Amino acid sequence: MSKEDKPLEYQRRIRDTKGIAQRLDLNYLKRPALMALLRRRMTWVVVALAALACVPLVMGVGSSRRVVANGPLSEAHAIYEDRCEVCHTAAFGGTPDAACQKCHDGAPHPAKSIDHARLNAAPSCAQCHMEHRGKQMLSQVADGNCTACHSDLTAHAAGVTMKATRITEFRAGSHPEFSAGAMKDLRPLRLNHAIHLPKESKTIRGRKLTMRCGDCHVTDRSSPTGAILPVTFEQNCKSCHARELEFDVNHVLGPSTQPAPHTRDARTIHEFVVAAYQDALTANPALVRRPVGNDVAPQANAAAWLDRMVMDSENYLFNRKCLYCHEGASNGVVKKLDPVAGRYPDAQPWLPRGEFSHRAHRAVECDSCHAAARTSRKTEDVLIPAMKSCLPCHGESRAGLDRCSMCHLYHNRSLERDFRGAGGAL
Repeated sequence: MSKEDKPLEYQRRIRDTKGIAQRLDLNYLKRPALMALLRRRMTWVVVALAALACVPLVMGVGSSRRVVANGPLSEAHAIYEDRCEVCHTAAFGGTPDAACQKCHDGAPHPAKSIDHARLNAAPSCAQCHMEHRGKQMLSQVADGNCTACHSDLTAHAAGVTMKATRITEFRAGSHPEFSAGAMKDLRPLRLNHAIHLPKESKTIRGRKLTMRCGDCHVTDRSSPTGAILPVTFEQNCKSCHARELEFDVNHVLGPSTQPAPHTRDARTIHEFVVAAYQDALTANPALVRRPVGNDVAPQANAAAWLDRMVMDSENYLFNRKCLYCHEGASNGVVKKLDPVAGRYPDAQPWLPRGEFSHRAHRAVECDSCHAAARTSRKTEDVLIPAMKSCLPCHGESRAGLDRCSMCHLYHNRSLERDFRGAGGAL
């Protein structure tokens, strides 16, 4: 076999450093990698797209602001849903008091004129009235805003006159008893609830008792809280007690005579009585010849007869008839009786620091709260319910019906002005 026909001899590859280096491409670091190039370019593309997406938010295009909003506004501020700058006067900032006071006065605290304490530091509007919670009322503030100060009132205000300086919740021992419980109704009336509300039905003067609370205590339909209208003689008492105004003690005028007017003005009553007897004398001059009362002889003349009729009638009216309902009525003088709902003589409310809505409680029977009414025999009895009457629904039911803001105000409405600066309460 010739040399050319012999198979090639396998030569083993030399694996030294020089041999390996000859196979490497030393220029690969100079050529850009495809993935690295794409990654760098995509980063700039993403940054550009994010910047473009922020343009509608900054410019307020359409409803784009809702994307970054904390939540929907309350119904009272729904008109500003797409106008954040009305309240947020500084970009990405909170709501300053000045923004609220453009529309709201924010009358000072305490809410009632009977309290004269001064806050050491008043909270901001937005601290209590929190927006972006949906359709909740802004006046329904969290109890923590109230108890933050009232749990230790003397530490947060100066000139505190309230006896209860530590109030933490509407519970016995954590909230003071209603002040009306220690009061007396000193109005000069003779009113007996027990007679009007007997347990067993009976008939007096042709009228069947028992009565209902609503026969006298009528709610004001125009009041948002269903305030009870003042009880008046003309509206509530006259249908049963008109005979308490009868004055013809000598039975001269006849059964068709109208009763005397129910008024504090003694002169008006006197003129009415005089006119009634003058008309009777004009219609029948023979009345002068009849003896008056138990007298044997008639009066000397018409003037004497008229004076005697008027004197007897007014004595009978003021010293007997008026005393059926009024205390201290005599000689045409009746003690002042304030007709406004509230306590005598200044017509202040029985709950001086609280608010109450009869409309919200219209599904509840009156005597379920005013339980003492059916047994009360004295006018001085104040029949405002005690706190224990409220606790089963508002304190112990755990139904969330015991918020401070349900019964108490923060702002003093009597000092409030409208946003135009005009004086007077709203």
